[in-house]
Amino acid sequence: MYTLIIYVVSLEKYFVKENEYYRLTHCIREGKKIVHKTKHIGKYLPSKQKLLILKEDFYYELLNEKYKFLDQKQIRSIEKKKKRYNLQNLEYGPKEKEDNLNEFIIRFTYDSSKLSGVDITLRQTFLILKKGVIPKDIKKIKTIAELNNHKKGIIAITKYNGVLNLKFINKLHKILMSGVWDEIAGITRNNLERNVKIAGTSYVPPTWNKIEKELNIFFKWYKSENRKLHPIELASLIHVKLISIQPFMDGNSRLSRLLMNWVLWKKDYPLIDIPVEDLEKYYTVLDKYQIEKKEKPFIDYIVKKYLEN
Repeated sequence: MYTLIIYVVSLEKYFVKENEYYRLTHCIREGKKIVHKTKHIGKYLPSKQKLLILKEDFYYELLNEKYKFLDQKQIRSIEKKKKRYNLQNLEYGPKEKEDNLNEFIIRFTYDSSKLSGVDITLRQTFLILKKGVIPKDIKKIKTIAELNNHKKGIIAITKYNGVLNLKFINKLHKILMSGVWDEIAGITRNNLERNVKIAGTSYVPPTWNKIEKELNIFFKWYKSENRKLHPIELASLIHVKLISIQPFMDGNSRLSRLLMNWVLWKKDYPLIDIPVEDLEKYYTVLDKYQIEKKEKPFIDYIVKKYLEN
């Protein structure tokens, strides 16, 4: 059953030397111009089912031309999952949607916190975020604040409709770090004049006096590319670029994963969780970008997580 919405592709009849033919057409805006893309079908009009398949194939061929890193197979899988996700959401009432988001929040908060070195269990995360209960075996009281802050961060990205800028990033970081490390909450390293190191890798983040320049490059890149890249490409690259800049003393990885999901939320794509069990794979593709300057391995990894979640 082919359920893809393909109203963007039209069927057109045309003539060559009085002979009748059919083709598929689609209009794409390239800068200030409208470009007409066509695909020849032939003299005979195919069946409705065959026509639907041809339209779908043409649609994905056009998407494959448009995006930089994704191939047609990946785009097809990504868009079909988005379609299923949005169809399911149409069937849910407000209570079901809220329950589904809260379920994601618990797992995402647990995994993202564990990836960042927070000593927590999934059960403890559930008790704190869902039940409001403080487990007796919590080793550090600030862990409770870290989990609650992360939940607030997820809620914040679902409500923010503005643009990606320094003000938004600082605000989100302040949410994450308030009551955890107040002295650095929402303050970039260039203002603190402090450097950071990342354990377990040879990659050295920019020094504090280069942070302002690196962030300016980052925002300039975003402004230039955000309408050109597929949302999965954009989300992946925001994630990996920001975590590599390390603009803050702490909380950079949690922040970057939140911003990745902010892009997806805005574009109505399912949110992505990176499980703590993937720690080694996750850091391997981070190294591919940070040390070898290769973007595609990280994007491919995020696509895989998107399709698995």
